[in-house]
Amino acid sequence: MSVPRRSVLASALVAVVLAAVGLGAFGGSASASSGRGSAPAPRRVLVVTFPRLTWDAVSRDEPPELTRFLESSAVASLSTRTVGPRTDGADAYLTLGAGNRADAANPLTAGDAAQLAETTPSGSAAQVYQRRTGIEPTGEVVVLSIAEQVARNDALLYGSAPGAMAESLAGAGHPVGVVGNADTALDGGPPQRDVALAGMDRDGQVAVGNVSSTLLEADPLAPFGVRSDDNAVLASVQRGWDAADVQVVEMSDLERAEDARPQSTVSQSDAQFSAALSRADRTFGRILATVDPRRDLVMVVAPTAPAAGEQLTMFAMSGPGIDAGWARSPTTRRTGFVTLTDIAPTILDAFDVEAPSEMNDTPITSVADDASLVERADRMVRSDERARFRDEVTGPITVAFIVGLVALLIAVMVAVGRDSSWRRPLRWCSLAVIATPSMMFLSGLLPYDPFSVATFGLTIAAGSALAAAVAAWVGRSDDVAAPVLLCGLSVVVLGVDIVTGASLQLSTVFGYSPIVAGRFAGYGNQAFSILTISSLVVVSGLWEIWGRRRPDSGDGGRLAVAVVVFLVVIVLDGFPLWGSDVGGVLASIPAFAVCILVLKGIRIRFRLVALIAAVTVGVLVLFAALDLARPVDSRTHLGRFAQKLLDGDGMLILQRKIDANASILTSTVWTLVIPVALLFVGYLTWRPNRMMRRLTSEHPSFRAFGISGLTLGVLAWLVNDSGVAIPALMLTVALPYTAYLVLGLDGTDPPEPTSGEVGGSVSAPPDGEPVDVTA
Repeated sequence: MSVPRRSVLASALVAVVLAAVGLGAFGGSASASSGRGSAPAPRRVLVVTFPRLTWDAVSRDEPPELTRFLESSAVASLSTRTVGPRTDGADAYLTLGAGNRADAANPLTAGDAAQLAETTPSGSAAQVYQRRTGIEPTGEVVVLSIAEQVARNDALLYGSAPGAMAESLAGAGHPVGVVGNADTALDGGPPQRDVALAGMDRDGQVAVGNVSSTLLEADPLAPFGVRSDDNAVLASVQRGWDAADVQVVEMSDLERAEDARPQSTVSQSDAQFSAALSRADRTFGRILATVDPRRDLVMVVAPTAPAAGEQLTMFAMSGPGIDAGWARSPTTRRTGFVTLTDIAPTILDAFDVEAPSEMNDTPITSVADDASLVERADRMVRSDERARFRDEVTGPITVAFIVGLVALLIAVMVAVGRDSSWRRPLRWCSLAVIATPSMMFLSGLLPYDPFSVATFGLTIAAGSALAAAVAAWVGRSDDVAAPVLLCGLSVVVLGVDIVTGASLQLSTVFGYSPIVAGRFAGYGNQAFSILTISSLVVVSGLWEIWGRRRPDSGDGGRLAVAVVVFLVVIVLDGFPLWGSDVGGVLASIPAFAVCILVLKGIRIRFRLVALIAAVTVGVLVLFAALDLARPVDSRTHLGRFAQKLLDGDGMLILQRKIDANASILTSTVWTLVIPVALLFVGYLTWRPNRMMRRLTSEHPSFRAFGISGLTLGVLAWLVNDSGVAIPALMLTVALPYTAYLVLGLDGTDPPEPTSGEVGGSVSAPPDGEPVDVTA
């Protein structure tokens, strides 16, 4: 390989590294202050849980004591997602106490907790606990299901440790207590004392507290004929402060009211829940009187969503160093959103206790805002409504999109190779499919209220059709211009969005959901897929257009454009404050390098592969180092992942991602795209008039697109936990792009290559040497 050709790749790769270094100062200067800043440590921390409570219910019922508290608090929507698609009380409290996603073994018995002297069918709680654990109990409350919970979460590969919060706090001299009982009977029945899971240590013991039936009293009109004894709850909290610095207190009547819904009419269920909220509000006011708002940190948490379906719930906190306004956390990197896993590190941070390795160090902070509580609550209600609508429409619209793509490809296979009147409308349909991803993201600009699933889908389809028509008209002077324009639109939309706060990523069909809580900031896997495959279309298409229009200008100009486009995409995708996408960097840099090499007709040998791999890892390490240089509570997903690797916990994360990758193969509708793609490409390759050969002959840059696109798809499949869904989504751009170009060809057989001709190459190397893309 000649020196100039070596310099092509070297210059491009060095540009990537220098750009990442140049962003370092920006990354460092954007760091946020750590934790609660210079606020003094609180004397106490009170966590009051309101199960099943949403901001909509708060706005509707306006409980006076809670409303007064919220007016001077930092508030947020709480994502309660733990491990599975549904979060019940045991999952939520186990997660709260672990500071990491946890899942309860046998949720019906996970809340089997008792005072030491309480009697169970197998003996006293103390005896049963010691028999199951071999530990002589010293706390006031024991969780009898602790062995099951530990075993269950050891097998989940999340690295969570049930009881990690209380263990760490107790080790620093801050015992934890709990108060609450959601039993549905005064005597007998399965125990529902899940709140103990939040305050237990790793052995399943709670230092101080009351979860017994002494917290209950009979009320024939209350759900199940039982309700909390407000005086007993208050007395237990007051007694708890004698020994505990942290208390978790559950407003258990709300859980009973929700559990009773299946037995009641809708109107009666709503009335019972409102009555339970009113009683809880009065109790909350009395409990607040046991703390000093100037010296104590108080959190209000709704750990579970209503049983009707998962949604965002409520969170608020007030105390020293907390401004009235919004709460946010490093997990979400979004003002007004926090997660269950953020609560434990927030409590540890308040007492300046180091978070254990099993817990992400993501303490919640506040952002001051003069907006009234009504305005803030309204914003959170609307955020929840948008998230739920997004989750409702994503499945049907995704299926419709895939069905439309398959129908298009079948029609194209019928139409190619013959003088068909279908060709022109099918080309327009191909453009509409290419435009759909950008419309999916731009739909985030719309109010969702007026739409049903059907009208929302039709709106996206109409937007895609309009974009296709405009692109076809604007790009009519060149056969490749229209798809390049549409893919350029996707790159611009995703690029502008990520540097301006990623608002189009949140609660959009191809974005992410705060309810599902897979991600809250940066690029999700779907956005990465569209961004990178679209950039390959843009670069390879512009390369061809440039060559046709300026055949004597050389490759310098179009090579510079290609490097700049790819460089911008890599930075957008990998920079911690923007995309912070680990897998995206690992997949995109090799694919982009392959694209440039094939466009230039450069052999890809082992040494080049090794160099590309080294630079890819180097750039990822550089991005991670920039993130690690920031304060712990300001780090993004990328920095936290890097820290886990440094702590020796990386293999657990990688194993979990591998398991997720494999499971998605049989659990997502996106898998269906892969065999359809193989059939389509195979048909174009081997049918009698060999359309694929004709395609690469008339559009030489398509070969570079195909090889680099395949590289991108395979690598993205391997390094991301979304598995087959990523290359499948990339194919929703690559396949209609291929169809569009094929439909522009006539149906005759292409001529056989003459001796010495480089069939389908982009540009032949010097001396007629063929391109070699093998390693």
